[in-house]
Amino acid sequence: MQRNYTITFIFHLLALIMLGSCRHELESELKATVLEVEVSYAVGSAPQNETTENYVVQLKNLITNKVDSAKVDSKGIARFDYVSNGKYDIQVSKRFSSEAYELAFGQSSENEVTFNAAATSYRIGISAGSVTNLSLILRQSVTGDWVIKQLYYAGSDLYKAASLRDNFFEIYNNSDKVLYADSLCMMFVYGRLSTTYRAADKLLESGQFDWTKAAGTAPAPNNANTDYLYAQAIYMFPGDGKTYAVQPGQGIIVARSAINHKAPFTNKNGKVYQVSRPDLTVDLSIADFEVITTPYLEEGESGSLIDIPTAGKKSLIVIQKFGKTMMMDNIGRIGYALFKAPADIHSWPKYAEVKESTIEGKTLYTQVPKKYIIDAVETQPNTADRRLPKKLSAELDAGFTYSPLGSYSSQAVIRKIKEVRNGRRILEDTNNSSNDFESIMPAIPGGFKE
Repeated sequence: MQRNYTITFIFHLLALIMLGSCRHELESELKATVLEVEVSYAVGSAPQNETTENYVVQLKNLITNKVDSAKVDSKGIARFDYVSNGKYDIQVSKRFSSEAYELAFGQSSENEVTFNAAATSYRIGISAGSVTNLSLILRQSVTGDWVIKQLYYAGSDLYKAASLRDNFFEIYNNSDKVLYADSLCMMFVYGRLSTTYRAADKLLESGQFDWTKAAGTAPAPNNANTDYLYAQAIYMFPGDGKTYAVQPGQGIIVARSAINHKAPFTNKNGKVYQVSRPDLTVDLSIADFEVITTPYLEEGESGSLIDIPTAGKKSLIVIQKFGKTMMMDNIGRIGYALFKAPADIHSWPKYAEVKESTIEGKTLYTQVPKKYIIDAVETQPNTADRRLPKKLSAELDAGFTYSPLGSYSSQAVIRKIKEVRNGRRILEDTNNSSNDFESIMPAIPGGFKE
C-alpha cells in the first residue's frame, strides 16, 4: 500500500510541475511584446508638404504567414500590440502618381514614384511588458524602362523532367517606346548562401557580408556595402547599340539551353536524357538567346557535357562565369539585377568572399556600382528557417520573391500585370518583389499569368 501511495504522490507531483511549466509558458506567450515602428524619409529626401501619417506598415509572421497592419500616427509611429516571438517581414510602401510626386517633392516625373522601406526576417523576442522599437527609412526606388519579368530558377523534376537544364530568365520592355537590348547586362548577385557563417566578425549587423573587409584586386572602399553589389556571374547582350530592338510590351527570353526540353536531349558524350513527364518542363526553342559558357573557360578547363550551342541561336557574352554553365541557384539564394555601364566591366575590381584572407586561388566577385542598376529582384529559399540576410537594399528591392514549392518544382516567379493600356501590358514595378511577383506553374516562356 505504501508503495502505491508513494507512486501516486510522485505522479501528482510531476503533473503539478508540468502544469506549472505549461502555465509559465502560456503566461510568457500572453505577455507579448509591443512593437513600435518609426517610419520616416531618408535625410534630404522628405516631401515638402507631407508626413508619414496614415502610411500603412505590414507585419508578416514567417511561421504562420499571418499578416497584420497598422497605420502610422501623427508622431510617425505604427504600433503593434501583442506581438509574439518569432521572425517577421516588416514593410511600408508609399506610391506617388506623377502629379502627386511633383506636388510633394517639387520635381517632375513621367511615371509613378515609389518609396519603400523594409526589414526582412526581423527577429522579435518576448520580453513581458516591454516595447521593441524599429526604425524604417523610406527611400526612393530605382525604376527603369527594362524590368526582369520572369525567373525560372527552381528547375523541374530531376528524374522525370529536365532538372536544371530548362532554366531561363526573361526581361521586358515596360515602357511605351522601342528599347535596344544591346550591351544590357544581367548579373547574378552574390552574398550569404548559408544561415550559418564561420567568420562572424566579418559580417554586418544585418548578417550580410561586410565587403569592406574583403580581400580583392583593389583595396575595398568605405562605401563597399552601400554603393555596390557583387556579381557571381555577368552575362551581356551582344550588339552594336541598335541591333536588338524590343517593342513596347515585348520581352526577351534567355535560356540556359534554347531547345525543346520536353523532347529527348543528347549530351556531348551521346548520352540521351528521356523526359517521362514533358508537362513538367518547358519548350525553350522559342528563346531569343541562350548562354553558352564553354568558349569562355580557362585554358585546360573541361567544359560541361550539356553546354551545347543550339543551331540558329546566339549566346550572350559571358563577362564573368560561375561554373561551366549558366547556373541559376535552384534554392533561390541569390539576387538578379539588370544594368548597363559606360565603362569596361572587365576593369572593375573583384573581391573574394569575406572569410578569405587572400584572392589567390579563390572565386572572385565583380564589384558593380549600384548607380548603373536598372532593375533588381531578390529571391529567397521557400521556407522561413532557410531565409538569408538580404543582398539588395530597399531602394533596389524592398522585399523578395520565391518559388513556394522549392527546388525542382517546375515553378517560376513572374511579375504581375498592373494594367493593360491600348493592348500593352504594363507590369508592376514598385521595387518590392513581395508585392510585384507571384509564382506560376509551369513556367510560361514569353507568357503572362493573367
